[in-house]
Amino acid sequence: MKKNREFRYVQKEPSTDGSFDVCHTYVFFIEFTDRRTGMPCKLKYVARAEKMDDVIAVKFYASRDRKSPHDKYSLAHGDLGVKAVLSIFDYCLRIIQEMMALYPDASFVFKGAEAFDPGTRRWEDEKENQRFRIYRSYLAKRIGGATFSHYQFPENSIYLLLKKNGGDENDRKNKMMNNLYKRFGLNL
Repeated sequence: MKKNREFRYVQKEPSTDGSFDVCHTYVFFIEFTDRRTGMPCKLKYVARAEKMDDVIAVKFYASRDRKSPHDKYSLAHGDLGVKAVLSIFDYCLRIIQEMMALYPDASFVFKGAEAFDPGTRRWEDEKENQRFRIYRSYLAKRIGGATFSHYQFPENSIYLLLKKNGGDENDRKNKMMNNLYKRFGLNL
């Protein structure tokens, strides 16, 4: 059987700093036409599924940014069009499916990182930033309400997919969010 070279699982690793329990790493490639030059391009992305108790944070960055002096999750890329961005999110859905097979009771969280534009050297505000607005729109359309309840925390640009399991959903949501706020020093 031929391996899929465009999307592949790389490794499972424990946390070295206690910020998560275990991380599953994937790589995938995005093909796009550069909006600035019109040239066809291919860009490698690294995605991390960081499991913290019963919630998995799905994070991704362009491999070329891994050694950037800026936060690799925050760099804005004006060369990517809408189709390329949606492809990235489609790969994230595949990761969610794979994580659900390993951790059937897991919930998922996305944090819209504040974008940094190296050209203008400006940071975006944390509250309801552009990435959060994209996550909110995309996830609401692509993931229905049968398996997950959808919660938004626009003040920190966080989108939570809470796995439905018949328990006290509000209590589970509050517990997960309090743990995330404490772990990452976010304001309540």
